[in-house]
Amino acid sequence: MDVVLIHTEGRAGPAQIEVDGQPLTVVDGISTVGAPAAPGPVRDPVFEAVVVEPDSWERAIAANPERLKRLEPLWGWRYRGYGEIVAVDPVRADLGRLVLELGLRADTPERLGSFVAVAIDRITLTRRRVS
Repeated sequence: MDVVLIHTEGRAGPAQIEVDGQPLTVVDGISTVGAPAAPGPVRDPVFEAVVVEPDSWERAIAANPERLKRLEPLWGWRYRGYGEIVAVDPVRADLGRLVLELGLRADTPERLGSFVAVAIDRITLTRRRVS
């Protein structure tokens, strides 16, 4: 996956990036305070999502009958995520451009392979920490 920073307003502000050539607006978690990151490729990118818990798994599944995999921009860094559950502990979904940990709990392992739609409050771009 190629991630390129196009523009940022600085740490914790909006950042425009491209993921494999597709634009996204995310929360900047790579700049340091007072020093916005320079535009260019982002090494070791990590994406963290804050997802609004669905009313029920049945509604989340029913909201994606076409079995879509995509991020639909709403406003700012908010998205409607459509994708397939690829792991249940923790719950991760393949949303096309990104595979995100959703911060949700699966009520049963049978959710694996289900297609869902979820509201994403924000996606934060950080870097993988090297120890």
